[in-house]
Amino acid sequence: MNSFLRGHCARLSVFSVPLWLITRKFDNRGFRGRVVSKPSLESLASFIRDLDSKCTLARLSENHIFAGSHGGELCCWYAESGDLRWRAEVSGPISDIAIDAGRIYATASASLHAFDAESGQLLWSRELEGGSDFVQAWSGVVWASSSVYELEIDDFIEATIWRFDDSGEQLERWTINERPWHFGLHEDGGVLLGLGRPRCGFLRIRPGEKAEHFEFATDSPVTCGACGSAGRFLLGHSDGSISSVGTDEEIEQYVESLVTTIAGTDSGFISGHEDGSIWFDGGVRNVDGTVDAIADLSGDGWASSWDGSESRVSLLAAEAREFSHDARIRHMDSHQNRLIFGDDLGKVILLESAVVKRRLEEDLSSAPENDRNQALRERLRMLRNS
Repeated sequence: MNSFLRGHCARLSVFSVPLWLITRKFDNRGFRGRVVSKPSLESLASFIRDLDSKCTLARLSENHIFAGSHGGELCCWYAESGDLRWRAEVSGPISDIAIDAGRIYATASASLHAFDAESGQLLWSRELEGGSDFVQAWSGVVWASSSVYELEIDDFIEATIWRFDDSGEQLERWTINERPWHFGLHEDGGVLLGLGRPRCGFLRIRPGEKAEHFEFATDSPVTCGACGSAGRFLLGHSDGSISSVGTDEEIEQYVESLVTTIAGTDSGFISGHEDGSIWFDGGVRNVDGTVDAIADLSGDGWASSWDGSESRVSLLAAEAREFSHDARIRHMDSHQNRLIFGDDLGKVILLESAVVKRRLEEDLSSAPENDRNQALRERLRMLRNS
């Protein structure tokens, strides 16, 4: 299988050659393409915006960017221009959002909030039990989950699933002994939850009914999930396996390391793992550190990883690229030709496929000028946000 190769350039002590000029080809494990030296992620950005603290949510819609912070700031920008549409503040951290019928629903700290999508005005808030986790909304019905963490045993001991109407009236609630690690809308109007211990497996919850539990072939806890193509759910497990719900497809296991993140693509999925393995496009690639976030942009995979001291962003394409960044990136999302990153310094970075392609095709000899342009863009960004 192909291996995703790291773009580290050899150090030369004899020749005085700028690092950005050094390129070399690799054929380890049959990987085709060349890896070039690392420019910064920000050099590819169409624009960068800032939150008041660490980014805890990054989401793209067709026309807007949404980002939430650990401090409770929720921002909406226009995706085309980067102009701020509105900013709201609640008690943080922001953990999830859902968009439905002119409303933005957000889980933050121990509450569920409803905002007007046009103005960002807070419409109502409801306190949940424990820490709020996920939210989904469809046709005026809002689903949310919250969980209780027990410090003495260092684990979650209980979770509650809530159903509200769009005015904030509680309609139903269900209490279970596991924390859900995926929370998705089902086509029948209910929700599907990927569970941790003790039961593992998944739950189907429909309005007016008891929660129904299902087991997987593996008894490994669910660690993450995503909605794939054709209405199926993809759930990653701590043993590295991937389960599919909604189809009869069996996914062969290629990586035996905890699945940290997963994203559906038109052709299948991308999965990132604790040991730095990435399953993408029929092969396993490897990066340094733990994979934090992944996304698909115009058929190419992107992954962020962290080795305890250094943050890297990898482009998984025929020509492998690796980009440096000055903070850990835990959140990514893509929509059509756009991709956003949210980092621990509160930066929200937007990439557009056409801009990325053009900048990657630029001659390497322009790298010093690009560095100067990047520094200028950074100063302008700081002035704009001051």
